[in-house]
Amino acid sequence: MAPMPPPPPKKGLSGAMIALIVLVIVVILGGGCTCVVCLGLSRATKSVRSTDPVATTSTVRTPPLPVAPKDNWITAERPYVKFLTPPGWSTKITNDKEWGIFRSPSQDAVLAFTTFTRPGESTKRLGKAASVLGVADILWGATRAGSVGRDHFDAHVGDGSCNFEGPGGYIWYATVNTGSADQILLIFTVSPNAPKSRRAEAQAAIDSLQRR
Repeated sequence: MAPMPPPPPKKGLSGAMIALIVLVIVVILGGGCTCVVCLGLSRATKSVRSTDPVATTSTVRTPPLPVAPKDNWITAERPYVKFLTPPGWSTKITNDKEWGIFRSPSQDAVLAFTTFTRPGESTKRLGKAASVLGVADILWGATRAGSVGRDHFDAHVGDGSCNFEGPGGYIWYATVNTGSADQILLIFTVSPNAPKSRRAEAQAAIDSLQRR
């Protein structure tokens, strides 16, 4: 009896087929990794090369506020008042402390003041005014009632002409009732050659007279 034939060989993947499958897997996996790596490089490059502006903090320096100059007040104890000196004018107090005298820079105008308490003293002080101001040949006009200063003090006011650096000078005065027994005498003169601003400067000082 003839021997039985051996069983047929089992069918399986050939070596060529296995090599092909491995190659496909390598290609697929390698391509995926390549895409991931390229994507990462692209993002990294975008992050490095970004031209987006970077926020910075700058220090803003605020300019200092202007400082107002201090007002140059002249104060009196009796009467208890004050007023501003004309800007730029010199200040002098006489040795006997009776008069305060202010002169313009060009010496073409003078403002002076004094205080008193006794009745009739204003007439006596007016008599001394010529030497204090440096004027002569005063011709006074009629005295009239008026008001002086920021607080509108009652006053007797007069003006006239004089010789101050030449004939034709102007002179003005006011005896001011501050509401007490103490009164103040203001007197002003300007030369005929002085600019109009001189009278305005003195008038501004007179208008500033007020209670302290």
